[in-house]
Amino acid sequence: MLGPCVSRLDEWPAGKIRWKNGDQRYTGGMISEVSNALLALTLAPGLGPVLTVRALKALGSAQRVVEASTGELAGVDGIGRQRAAEIRRGLDEVAASGAVARERELIDRHGARLLMLEDAAYPPLLKHIDDPPPVLYVRGSLEPSDAVALALVGSRRCTAYGREQADRFAALAAQAGLCIVSGGAYGIDAAAHRAALRVQGRTIAVLGSGLARPYPTEHAPLLDQIANGHGAVISELPMQSPPLAENFPKRNRIISGLSLGVLVVEAALRSGALITARLAAEEHHREVLALPGRVDSAASAGCHKIIREGWATLVTNVADALDALGETGAMLKAGLTPESDGHASDAPLFTLNQNLTTSQKKIVEALDQPLALDQLAAATGLAVQTIQADLTMLQIRGLVARQEGCFARKHRP
Repeated sequence: MLGPCVSRLDEWPAGKIRWKNGDQRYTGGMISEVSNALLALTLAPGLGPVLTVRALKALGSAQRVVEASTGELAGVDGIGRQRAAEIRRGLDEVAASGAVARERELIDRHGARLLMLEDAAYPPLLKHIDDPPPVLYVRGSLEPSDAVALALVGSRRCTAYGREQADRFAALAAQAGLCIVSGGAYGIDAAAHRAALRVQGRTIAVLGSGLARPYPTEHAPLLDQIANGHGAVISELPMQSPPLAENFPKRNRIISGLSLGVLVVEAALRSGALITARLAAEEHHREVLALPGRVDSAASAGCHKIIREGWATLVTNVADALDALGETGAMLKAGLTPESDGHASDAPLFTLNQNLTTSQKKIVEALDQPLALDQLAAATGLAVQTIQADLTMLQIRGLVARQEGCFARKHRP
């Protein structure tokens, strides 16, 4: 049963959204019904990422959630009757106000795009956390290789030591082949992003505000540099969302979820960086690393605490960090020269095209021409689940690319 304003969207040619009440608004291009429905859910108050994902699972699709009655919404785990009524009113207001069309205009104006949870390009590590964002707003590019990522987090009010170490670790880790993920904030975050850019590495900035209201505003040129160069600026929030305090803990789960491990460079005892680290360790099962500081430095007290408690690995150079990242780190570390002691050499450090498993070799050899998943299974004799897992790693390594529903070999190892 639909609400009074009827929040159903249909795909409409020439870039218009057609609501059932006949209202049409230009949005600058062909629009999918699914992405419009997800945008409506994102813009409606009362539905965070956890409840949105639950509603999608319970009702089957974003379109069904948008059209759901109060009773249907109330049946979703965690919503209840009162919140369901609020969500239903919010969805009707979104439909009546043309909010989706305005959001589309903002997305186009700022050169952004939407990435939905079911999209092939959605970051694979982030997809598997308990509460992945149903929609990501993205400026710039997300590459398959970005799945090999290290988050660098720390204090906004960092010391000169913290800034220097963030710069050193980010630059060397980026040269080793890791994408550097951080929050675009003052202090450690900005130092990490700038260092990755300086060495032509990949970096992703995750904002706690909408892409049309980057925070801090002084970092708008840095974020533009990331989006226009070697990385992406992303947010789960609508384009004009302000940087509210409650946004940042939610933002931290994305930083952790995108990464193989989280390195805390400098953090006080009460620090958002420690929230990110605890999420990584307890909920996402990622490696947590910490850099020690002066024993009497309050700025490093949080790092010392998590090392002392035993859930963070003490690191002093990039080789230590790579050791902590297991098999992936070991492959990257193979590019470090013995003389470098964990520091960069002049030669390229590593390319992820070595040490393929037997099944990965079979897949690469089978791709003399582009093949679909079922064709690969027939050609290799491998289980579909094995092929899917191996294809993810082969795309990360730059050996295989997805082309119009098929997979093609880019390079032979």
